Amino acid sequence: MQTVRIIFAIASGAILAMLCIAVIETVGHAAFPPPPGTDATDPAQLARLMENVPAAALAFVAAGWFIGAFAGALAANLLARRARAGWAVAAMVVAGGVFTMVEIPHPLWMWAMGLTLPLLAGWLAHRCARAAWS
Repeated sequence: MQTVRIIFAIASGAILAMLCIAVIETVGHAAFPPPPGTDATDPAQLARLMENVPAAALAFVAAGWFIGAFAGALAANLLARRARAGWAVAAMVVAGGVFTMVEIPHPLWMWAMGLTLPLLAGWLAHRCARAAWS
């Protein structure tokens, strides 16, 4: 029964994380739209676009990874009453960020953010959940 609860918590946390990331990235795309005619399915166009994208636009992505990982990990921790559920969600956000950065070239500082911010968010979520469990 505990295993089912943990799986449900991880799935719920992952869905919440993805929703948060999608909303924040949508706001970022609205604030910093790509040039007209950009084909998001063309890797060459995306690589050229990433060379010229403002840092503020990428900051929306990094913020999405942090907030999504925090919200998802906190929800998973609270639902499962186990820290490993939140860490699983944070790890999924890291994996998603790495996949994105491998597929679309990103500056080095985004790699640092993509690897550290979701883990920091997972740690904060763990601390908050632990306080709630007390």
